[in-house]
This record gives sequence, structure tokens and C-alpha cells, in this order.
Amino acid sequence: MNPRKLLVTAMTVVVSLVVAACGSTSTATNPADQTGTLTVWLMNGSAPQSVVDGVNADFKAKYPNVTVNVEIQQWSDITTKLDTSLTGSSAPDVIELGNTLVAKYAANGLLDDITSQKGSFENSGTWLQSLTDSCTYQSKLYCIPYYAGSRAIIYRKDMFDGAGIAQPPASMDELLSDGQKLMAKYGSNPNFSALYFPGKYWYAAAPFVWDFGGDIATQSGGKWTGTLNSAQSVQGLTELKTIVSQLSRADKTGDELKQDQAFAQGHIAMIIANGWEVGVITDPKSGDPTLAPKLGAFPIPSHIAGQTAPVFLGGSDLGIAAKSQHQDLAREWIKLLGGTKFQSQMVTVGGVIPNTTSLVSLSSGLPAIFAAAAKTSRFTPNSPNWANVESANVLQDMLVAIFTGKASIPDATLTASDKITQILNASS
Repeated sequence: MNPRKLLVTAMTVVVSLVVAACGSTSTATNPADQTGTLTVWLMNGSAPQSVVDGVNADFKAKYPNVTVNVEIQQWSDITTKLDTSLTGSSAPDVIELGNTLVAKYAANGLLDDITSQKGSFENSGTWLQSLTDSCTYQSKLYCIPYYAGSRAIIYRKDMFDGAGIAQPPASMDELLSDGQKLMAKYGSNPNFSALYFPGKYWYAAAPFVWDFGGDIATQSGGKWTGTLNSAQSVQGLTELKTIVSQLSRADKTGDELKQDQAFAQGHIAMIIANGWEVGVITDPKSGDPTLAPKLGAFPIPSHIAGQTAPVFLGGSDLGIAAKSQHQDLAREWIKLLGGTKFQSQMVTVGGVIPNTTSLVSLSSGLPAIFAAAAKTSRFTPNSPNWANVESANVLQDMLVAIFTGKASIPDATLTASDKITQILNASS
């Protein structure tokens, strides 16, 4: 045989074997043959352990030789950890992302583009729109909705009865007048608040801005403009300041992180809270379980009687790191947690709002109130720089200035709007 021909033939065989070997490691034809370790980052408190255990059990049944390590992360330092891990050589495979963080990492190419796989995820046609929007950047999908949380007002039914209030308020005017009745009845206690509202609580302030037609920022021609100084936004914040000044004795420079413990002490009639906070309030260790039958909830009322104010739809999404070595396995894992079986358990066991409208009806009791409130919801500006607005405490500082009288509402909102404009338009 011609030596050159023999060499070419041998090289062809070698190349064929290499290609075949590469194909066998990247695309497994039999799930039982898959090996490796899948690293999953979930946030503290996001899913009941029974749900996580169930997902892992179902995943293990299909992929018996794959190890899943679920690592629980804390919200306090998650941005710093994500900045480091997603750009480094040891990125986790699956990541739970707060819905305001997605755009930042999508814009920087750190999340896997799953646009072409959207149809393979169960209930993708009925995902909550606000969460779907948070997963979408420049018309591409970078995550799937995980769960949502909306805020409503948790109240003490016994205190309402004691103040002669027969039913929850149906407008902001009624909220104020009912709160005044509560202050008249119980306000001799210096620790009492009819509506406990810490000064930095911007998640609870946003509904007042939105309800009057205002917004945090708007985009036009690719440029962002802070709009908290608009007439509508100022009107909403003026209404809120009146309510807070007359009904709240909470720290006007504090945050909401300890409001559940404060409520459980029995000196508060109303708080604006997430649905899961009911469980914290009534927890035998951290709260007061005797309050459970005394609690009710209602959506934040609009200034238009009979309507409800739009609420910030918080929650989380599930993404896959662009540098993940196991993207196919990661997609299979999030399909389970984001699918009907375990989303149903997130509702019935975890008390959250599921990622799809088709399962919202599973909510009952107080969780159903929060699910109803979520039907009128809004989202923060979907900019990759929004996380920088949050970390700079722009909204918190504005509210503290307003509530403490350090600045007038027009001045405080103008300062905040200028900062938001600058941050959102900054080069990444």
C-alpha cells in the first residue's frame, strides 16, 4: 500500500475515534450512563427541604450516577459571590437568581441562553408574565421563572374588631381613616403602630408610586430616565408620607428585616408583607403561634375605591451558568423544580406563588390573598444596572429623607431620579 495513503487512512481512523469519543461525553444516549457532579445554588428559605429532596430523588432515579450538591446561599452576599463564581473557573451549574439580578448577568454573557429550549419546559406558555420578563434580556431567554412573592397587608382581626372596623379598607382613604381609628383605640401604647412602616421599605413604597400612574424609571431610544420626580410619582409618595406620619411609629431610618418579630410582639395592627411572613410571625420559636387565628390579609388598596394598588412581584428565577460543564443536566434539574409536580408543592407546602398561572388556584386561606394581589403587579426597570441602583440605596435614602423631613418630596425625588438616570445609563 502507498505509505502516504496508509498514513491518511490511519489519521482518518484516529480523527473518527476522537470525534466519536467527544460525542459520547457531551451527549449521552442513556441517562444511566451520565456521570459527574451537579452543583446547585439555592437561596436560604426559597424552597422547603421536602421539595428539594423530592427533586433530587426524581433526578437520581433518571441519572443514578450523577451526584447533586445543593448549596444554600445567603441573600446578604449573593451578588459578591455570583460576581466571583460566574466569571471564574468554578461556576455552579444551576443558580437561583433574585428576579432583579438576571439582567446584569445576562448582559455580561454569564448565563446560558435557553431561548431555543423554552418549549421543553413544562407550563412555559402560562408562566407569570413579570417573572418571564425578568428572565428576558434583549428578546432572549436566560432563565425560567421559579416562584413569586407579592406583598399584601397582614392585619390583626381582633384589633380591627376592637376599633369598630367591620371589614378591611377598600381604598387608601379608608386605609388612613381605619388606621386613625386604630391609633385612637390603641395609640396610648407608645410602641403601637396602626401600620408599621420602616423608613427604608421601598418595596412597600413602590405600589403608591405606581398606583397614581408614576414609575421609577422609563426607557426611550435606549436611554433610561429616572421618573420618581414626575407629578404622578410625587402624588403617590405624598399620599404615603401622610399615611406613614399618622399611622407608623416604626424607625424612619430603619428597614423591614425585623418587622415580623415586631408584629409578633403584639403592638402592631398592620404590616405590608410577603405571604411567607405569616409563617415567621406564627413560628413557635421566633414568633407567636397564638396569633394564627387572629390574622387576616387584604391587598394594598388603590386610591381608586374598589381597586387594588399594583405590587412589586418579587421572587426568583432559575438560571444555568454559561461556564457550567453540565448544562444538559442542569436543564433537566430545573425542569423538575420548575414543573407541575414540584411547583404544586411549592404552593401547598411552601406557601409561595407558583411560576405558572395554571397553579395559582392551589393557594388557599391567606396565601390566596397574596396570589390575588399578584394579579396586579409591576417590576423594576429591566436594566443590567438595576442591581447597582439597589446596592447604592438610592430608593432607601430617598424615603428616609422624605419621612424624616430632611428633604421635601420634590427635592428628594429629583435627587433620586438623577442618580437612577446616571446609574442605569452607565457603561457596564
